Amino acid sequence: MKVGLFGGTFDPVHEGHLRPAAAVAEAIALDLLVFVPANRAPGKESAIPAPAAHRVAMLALALSGRRDFILSLAEIERGGTSYTVETLRAFVRDHPHDEVFFLLGTDALAGFDRWRQPREILSLARLAGFVREPYEPDVVDASPILSANRSSILIFDSVRVKISSTDVRRAAARGESLSGRTPPAVEEYIVKQGLYRDSGTGRI
Repeated sequence: MKVGLFGGTFDPVHEGHLRPAAAVAEAIALDLLVFVPANRAPGKESAIPAPAAHRVAMLALALSGRRDFILSLAEIERGGTSYTVETLRAFVRDHPHDEVFFLLGTDALAGFDRWRQPREILSLARLAGFVREPYEPDVVDASPILSANRSSILIFDSVRVKISSTDVRRAAARGESLSGRTPPAVEEYIVKQGLYRDSGTGRI
């Protein structure tokens, strides 16, 4: 099978995640796209995301109806800081015959050399980047590791969505409609659960 993994805090999941991921999945002809919410993202240890139970519930709502989009709790169950290389090691070990892609925004790609074991990541999966602003077209050339592994990197620019989780949290904190920014079921969940209503941080 051809499988994509898409990691992130998803705090909350929004159309800036879903629409580009769907476009990449279609372009690569993935059989399965696995969303992997982080337990705690590297470099964001001081930030307090919504509890995993809420982030997972919102992802489940957002992915409902897509049999080719599934949810993995691997990083949450592993605990601690979530590192992509550890997730990919485990996935490739358990699915040795699958062709694996790792989806990420080009903003994350720009800092790829600073990730844990970036060369090993490239040995485990091909990178499928979708454009997020601000976008530097020479993002691959600017990275010694990426430029040396061009055949392992694909960049797609069919869908650009200027939405961030920070924007969604701030809008929710102000009581604004999230229409067009999150799926309706996710917005309903945020309102019902009273998430992100702390106007000082935009978090619960």
